[in-house]
Amino acid sequence: MDVERCLLALMPILSLLVMLLALRQSVQRAAGLGFLLAAALGSAFFGAAGTLLLDASLQGVLHALPIIGVIFGTLLLYAGAEALGILLRLQQFLQACSKDLAVQALVVGWLFAHLLQGISGFGVPVLICAPLLVRLGIPPLRAVLIALLGQCWGNTFGTVGLAWDGLLTQVTLTPSMERTVLVLSSSYLLLVCLLSGFLIAYLADGWSGLRRTFFLVLCLGILQGEGQTLFSYVHAELANFLASLLGFGAFLLWRRTGGIPAAVPPVPVGPFRKSGRGGKTVLASACRYALCRTRPVATTVVLLLAMSEIMVTTGQTRALAEGLATLTGKGYLLAAPFVGLLGSFMTASNLSSNILFAAFQQQMGTILHLPVEQLLALQTAGGAVGTLLSPSNVFLGTSTAGIAGQEGIILRQTLLIAVICCMLFALAALVLS
Repeated sequence: MDVERCLLALMPILSLLVMLLALRQSVQRAAGLGFLLAAALGSAFFGAAGTLLLDASLQGVLHALPIIGVIFGTLLLYAGAEALGILLRLQQFLQACSKDLAVQALVVGWLFAHLLQGISGFGVPVLICAPLLVRLGIPPLRAVLIALLGQCWGNTFGTVGLAWDGLLTQVTLTPSMERTVLVLSSSYLLLVCLLSGFLIAYLADGWSGLRRTFFLVLCLGILQGEGQTLFSYVHAELANFLASLLGFGAFLLWRRTGGIPAAVPPVPVGPFRKSGRGGKTVLASACRYALCRTRPVATTVVLLLAMSEIMVTTGQTRALAEGLATLTGKGYLLAAPFVGLLGSFMTASNLSSNILFAAFQQQMGTILHLPVEQLLALQTAGGAVGTLLSPSNVFLGTSTAGIAGQEGIILRQTLLIAVICCMLFALAALVLS
């Protein structure tokens, strides 16, 4: 029966994947169908009353409002900075770091994305870095993919540690267990930092770009990954941002010592840039731009979070996780990171994924006699790479890169990367156990 309920609960998520990956429908339509399926299943098979479904939907809307506010504010700042020429100067600075396209992509889509994720999150690095990468000459699809890869490393200790704090609020750990989870989580995320850097170099300039930057990515990736672990002992909420600063500073030092040839290529003028525009005109244009781009994103976020709330409230999410545990048994250690990935895919946030499944992971560790610290670390590491599959994050990138409607193409590529990362986490956990 648990397996049957698990298969039923899987239908809304499968509908999202089929609509986006196979049928290549827009993310809004996919989210709408997922929402309707979750509501119908909750009513027909999980015993949810109409009032419960309505309340869950309203909770999803309420949870979406802060995210929509952040998106609108970021788009407003982006448009304003573009109109005033601030992004132009930022782009000139970042491009001046090297004449090598692979290095430029790493600076913008890896190091700069890390800095943004350390203090912001909610898709902001994707939203800002994707158009900057397009201006470097990188094709829009690859630019969005690079920006998505760059932000996923910081999705546990970034955003001032919200996802990490969310994990701790759901479980009861001794200080020594908490330190163990912290070290394990950082170790798994070190793999993400390195793998994303190598993939970004390859996406920017093929195998030659990867060969030229291999040693650079290896050194900076280890420095950032291990730096995050060390900083988290002092201040977990700032660990990712401080490690990102360390990585960016090390890169600039490397460049100054002659390790990387610098050049200042010509920079195209952005779509908002016009000389002699008044402040009111700039503000009005920025508001129009932000409203236009926020509207479809807001619809998607509301539908996805309403679907997620319905699945949680009606027990579909728990049935899905319990069915997975039933199918895997003692091999649940291999499935644990995929539970975190599932949570991020559903909610577009590692914070929400940890809130949904951290306590469940602890319970599964107790029931199956598996190391709880490993399961919790796998949960948040899987949730971090799960943001690669977040339809709302992907939509933010495609909207600012000018390729809205091609989200399914990107998701087909990020799905493979996310699955490989989770498999690596699981194998590492087996070795450590």
